[in-house]
Amino acid sequence: MATSRLDFVLIFLMCSIWAGNYFVIDAILPYVDPFTLSFLRAVLGGLFVLAIGGRVMKGLGRADVKWLVAFGLFNTALFFVLLNASLLTASAGVDSTLIYTQPIFVVAFAPLLGERLTYRRVSGVAVAFCGVAVIFLPSILGSTVVIGDLYAVAGAVSWAVSVILFKRWKPKGDARAVQAVQSLIGGALIVPVLAVEKPFVDPTLQFWLLLVYSVVLATGLTYTFFLTLLARMPATQVTSYLFLVPVLATIMGSIITARVPAPNEVVGTALVAIGIVVVNR
Repeated sequence: MATSRLDFVLIFLMCSIWAGNYFVIDAILPYVDPFTLSFLRAVLGGLFVLAIGGRVMKGLGRADVKWLVAFGLFNTALFFVLLNASLLTASAGVDSTLIYTQPIFVVAFAPLLGERLTYRRVSGVAVAFCGVAVIFLPSILGSTVVIGDLYAVAGAVSWAVSVILFKRWKPKGDARAVQAVQSLIGGALIVPVLAVEKPFVDPTLQFWLLLVYSVVLATGLTYTFFLTLLARMPATQVTSYLFLVPVLATIMGSIITARVPAPNEVVGTALVAIGIVVVNR
């Protein structure tokens, strides 16, 4: 399916915001535990979308409830908790690589949606993922396996499952309605975890500024963009663009630290670009 100019704008904004959110999550975790952060992102993000969406509940009915619960579980509750928990022990580079195995799992699950596993799609995703691995090669080679790595892979699987659920569901409601309701349901599903863990929050000014970014931009807006794109494009096509997130995060890191990108980062970025073009040609 051809990608429109608006789609490209949404994709670039979405990937840029999620790339920046890696730095935000890393900076906010000293002020809050990962489970409370996941709860706040889910609930406040859902409320934000409801606030800006107005009357967006039209189109959702009783038949959608089971799908919303399942989608909220995998897309929000499990994914947010696993993502945030992974960053406590895994290095940011390794974590980025493992979280963005998600498109690989989507390709593996694609036959469930009737999407053909063509050689072009499989090879394109493989090349793009190799590009991400090359970008973070020094971090990967210099690290040891930690529990956060397992959390990151589990998070990637959970995210991929949510994509398959959404495509099988094919909701008729507005993307804002789906995002708001599933996010609130996901937040409710995190509550039992808070009951057995030891949540803490250090409500400094920096905490609130970082939380606003994570809630408003990285949860409310970008997930609405993501669902909008997913509703009208093949799952493998949409998720292939997510390889841009770790690439943009690396570029942002280079700009922030005022350093010249390393050769492996240049080569890896080129491979990601080639892989995305192959998938979406």
